[in-house]
Amino acid sequence: MRIAFIGDSLTEGIPGSSYVAILRDRLPGHTVINLGAGNDTAVSLYRRLTRLHFGEPFDIAFLWVGVNDLSGAVRWPFRAANALLRKPRSKDVEEFRHYYQATLDLLCGHACRVIAVAPLLKGEDAGNPWNRELEVLASVVEGLALRHKQVEYLNLRPAFAARLAGQPISDYLPRSAIRVALDALLLRSREQIDRKAAERGLHVTLDGLHLNGAGAEIVAEMFLKTIFAYPAPS
Repeated sequence: MRIAFIGDSLTEGIPGSSYVAILRDRLPGHTVINLGAGNDTAVSLYRRLTRLHFGEPFDIAFLWVGVNDLSGAVRWPFRAANALLRKPRSKDVEEFRHYYQATLDLLCGHACRVIAVAPLLKGEDAGNPWNRELEVLASVVEGLALRHKQVEYLNLRPAFAARLAGQPISDYLPRSAIRVALDALLLRSREQIDRKAAERGLHVTLDGLHLNGAGAEIVAEMFLKTIFAYPAPS
C-alpha cells in the first residue's frame, strides 16, 4: 500500500520521537510517505498541499493537524516564529473548519481512504484550557469526517488518557521557541528524548506537545490497527 502521513511536527517527528519511523519499520513492503512539517496549522497545511505534486494516489492518507491552531494565550516568541514562517493560526473555529474542510476535499481527490485524526494534546493535563479548546476542534474534525464517505475519524485522545490515568501529572510546557529548537537539535535518540521527558515529569510527551517514545508507540499502534482494517489493494 501507498500510505501518506500529513500534518505538523508530530508527523515530521522533530522534535521528539517519530511515529512514522516506527511505522516504516513495521510496514515492510509498503510505501510510507512523511508529509509532516513543523509549525503547520490548518491554514498553512492546506496552502502547502496545494503546491505539492502527490504522484500516484494514496491508498490511505492520515491527516493530523490542529494543535497549532489553538487561539488561547500563546507566548509572543511562538507568535513571532509563526509569523516568520508564514504559518498563521486559524482566526477562530469557523476558519479552522473552512481550511480543514478544504484539505479533506483536496485529499479525497488523491486518496482512496482518508483518516481524519483529532488534534491531540497541549500539556498532559487534560483539564487545562488548551485541551478543552482542543476538544472543540476535535468535534469539528469529527463532524467534517462524517460528511465524506471515504473519510474515517480517529480519536487518539482516549488512548493517551488511559496511559496517563493514575499518573502524577506535570504542567510542563516549553516557555520559548528557542527551548523547542534546542530539544530538536540536542535530543535525537529515543533514550535522550525519554530521559528528558522523565526529568520534566512527563509520560507520553517530550514537552507537553511533541511525542516521547511511549507516545510515539501509542500513535503507531493505533495507526497500524486502522491500516490493517483495510484490505491491501489487489
